[in-house]
Amino acid sequence: MQDVISEGIARLAGASSQAIFRRKQAMGGGKTHNMISLGLIAKHPDFRKQIIGKDYKDDGLGSVEVLAFSGRESNTPNGIWGEIARQLGKETEFKSLWEGGLRAPGQSEWINMLKGTPKLILLDELPPYLENAKTITVGQGDLAIVSTTALANLFNALNRKELDNILIVISDLKANYQSGTRLLQSSFSNLEGEVNRFALDIQPVGSSSDEIYDILRTKLFAQLPDKSVINEIAVAYKAKVEEAKNLGFTNYNADKLFTGIKESYPFHPSIRELYERFRENQNFQQTRDLIRLMRKVVTSMWSAGLADKRFLVNAYDIDLNESGMNTTITQIKPSLGNAISKDIANESRATAELIDTQYKIDFISQVAKLLLVASLADVPNALLGLTQSELVGYLVEPNKDITSYRNAFEEFISQAWYIHSDKDGRLHFQNVRNIKPSPRSKTFCKLNFRF
Repeated sequence: MQDVISEGIARLAGASSQAIFRRKQAMGGGKTHNMISLGLIAKHPDFRKQIIGKDYKDDGLGSVEVLAFSGRESNTPNGIWGEIARQLGKETEFKSLWEGGLRAPGQSEWINMLKGTPKLILLDELPPYLENAKTITVGQGDLAIVSTTALANLFNALNRKELDNILIVISDLKANYQSGTRLLQSSFSNLEGEVNRFALDIQPVGSSSDEIYDILRTKLFAQLPDKSVINEIAVAYKAKVEEAKNLGFTNYNADKLFTGIKESYPFHPSIRELYERFRENQNFQQTRDLIRLMRKVVTSMWSAGLADKRFLVNAYDIDLNESGMNTTITQIKPSLGNAISKDIANESRATAELIDTQYKIDFISQVAKLLLVASLADVPNALLGLTQSELVGYLVEPNKDITSYRNAFEEFISQAWYIHSDKDGRLHFQNVRNIKPSPRSKTFCKLNFRF
């Protein structure tokens, strides 16, 4: 936000050649909030020094005209350019661009429309607009073709001296909509190329960085222990991984887990690593939906009285017997609904739950949920599943006795209907029932899995 405000004000004052900012991140990452913030700072100069701070220098810019277009307004008359002309009060002057049929403005028409006082143009949610525009006939083509031509001409016009105080902020054209991504990649690649040529990319939330943990900590916890306590917890987890290694259950890197806990506390590093698998799923709002999911997890743990019994929030802390949580997880990848009810959680009737009862343990259900979260990705070429070593590395925690792990896990693999294994030995859930060998066989032929 600091970058986009400081760089944006410089452009509006004619002191920067950077004419386009692209807010990169799929849905729920703060793009629209950042756009609105810049719009308010541009429009209200009295607040600039207060918000920008000591780095702000009064350049006499004054109030900037802010123009905005949301692609959710799919029925906007006269196209994007008609809406911008309307907001400028220039509909009469440029009515030839839509009367008698929509026509894309050329560079000179954009220059004549926008030149003069500084202007900030906010273009949000373009993918759904362009997707819908494919269905609207214009001349021999459609509104999508005319719109992409108009936008490409606008982007190129910003290089002209007359528009050196015009700034465009646009949200990412690759945002995940039901079919918008595929549509844009196939039909609007030229427009994306124009954006790539001119835009400075700014990502509100680094999805693979510690920023997401900072957000979760701030939103979900009022108070956290000091660093010495967190270090003590990380040391205890490291010791449990070393113990599991000595039992021959894993070769997971204990130092990696130690470092990861210190960075992500009070969340287990498994959450970051497995969230990366499914954050690109269509209709999953990367930041917003992760916050909602973790809010439900933490609330459920608190209600169950686990706050004083657990050291970290793990990826397996999803109560699938609670209807709201079950719905949330199933919506991420609907095809795994049968796997959840048969193998993972079904009011003590699922395979994992039955084995926990049989062995008087609780961690096979946790194993099943780890494998489920590792299987939620639903995009081409996604990484699915966990190796045996990763699985145990994510499972162990202080005060958890896993000495019976081998027999219980072997029992689970032999009975589960929907677990499969890839060529690298990663176990994952699919929506197709697995074909099991004879009960007397010691080899799981489908999984090719041996201890």
